[in-house]
Amino acid sequence: SFDSYDLANKHYHRYEDKLEQDKPLENSFDWTFDELFGNKTNGYKVHEEPRIDNGEILEDTYLKKVADIKCLLKTKVEGLRFGSSKPKDLTLGYIKLKLFPALKADGVKGKDRSHKTLKAYKTALNSLLTFSILIECITINPIVGFKLYKNKKQEFQANIKPKQQRIAPDIIKKIVDNLPVFRPFGCSMQLIANFAIQTGARAGEHRGLTWDNVDFKNNLAHIVTALHRVSKEKRTKTNQSVRSMPLSSDMISSLKELWLQQGKPKGTNFVFPKNEKGSIALNIEEDMYSWNGFLNRACKDAGVDKIRWNDLRHYFASKMLQTYPGDIWKVSRKLGHANIKIVQETYGHWIQDEEQKLKDQEDMNEMKWY
Repeated sequence: SFDSYDLANKHYHRYEDKLEQDKPLENSFDWTFDELFGNKTNGYKVHEEPRIDNGEILEDTYLKKVADIKCLLKTKVEGLRFGSSKPKDLTLGYIKLKLFPALKADGVKGKDRSHKTLKAYKTALNSLLTFSILIECITINPIVGFKLYKNKKQEFQANIKPKQQRIAPDIIKKIVDNLPVFRPFGCSMQLIANFAIQTGARAGEHRGLTWDNVDFKNNLAHIVTALHRVSKEKRTKTNQSVRSMPLSSDMISSLKELWLQQGKPKGTNFVFPKNEKGSIALNIEEDMYSWNGFLNRACKDAGVDKIRWNDLRHYFASKMLQTYPGDIWKVSRKLGHANIKIVQETYGHWIQDEEQKLKDQEDMNEMKWY
């Protein structure tokens, strides 16, 4: 009972509003994946976008996941778009035997998609299905128990020539030597590559470096921001990614020369900007496609296997592991990783301790077999 008509009327309208808000959820059990993703009242995007403003996820991460989901939705399985199917009808068998084989076969220029790309699609689908459970579209996530297996033949071929051979010092030197020293539209590619090699900076951290974060007095580069390919955010990947990296005297001299060439720019200007022909440091961020293009051509001219820009960071990691073999935490901190486990799993097997190799050989020579 209510003390007055006004109180009863307010309660009624609040209840009516709640029914109206919940109305789309009543029909969600019969939604298609297209509706689940794009519903303007209770769809996936409506619920995920506020997480960016709340600081829970990076905008770049969100946009990448949205792009992966869109690719999933437009994938055709036996002639039908996956987006037109319904979450309630999805089964583990369909995911394993039909959806992912179709995804794998639908790569660029008729080639199979990589294991890494398929893992990203699996993560995107899992995110969509988890959301389906939250809005009572389904009760059980059918992707649970689905495992992607790597191509054993490709793994074997990769192990024949492991990555540490592709980023051996002589190989890296050949590649850098074939990068242009002068460009009319930007900084020296040799300087840019050497900075990546000496700091291990991620591409976004590298591109986002500004002059006020180059400490000429103490020979340091302060990594505090990062540019992202899609979004305009400038946050580093993790909190641990904020770090100060020592620079060699040669690198400091090259950066001082670059600073003068750019006309002593403001501290907020990019260190490695894109220039227009005949101009000086217009402070326009340079796209990674340009850097990758130069790197690919340098690999071809050097007559070596193609490497990615991120392999320069891997090379830095290998040199740090050689220099500090007993201090994984220090190496992890220099790389800006969230924890040492990432270093141990990603890089630990690449570098063998030369002293240990020699000791093993001596032990074998001294061993008496009879």
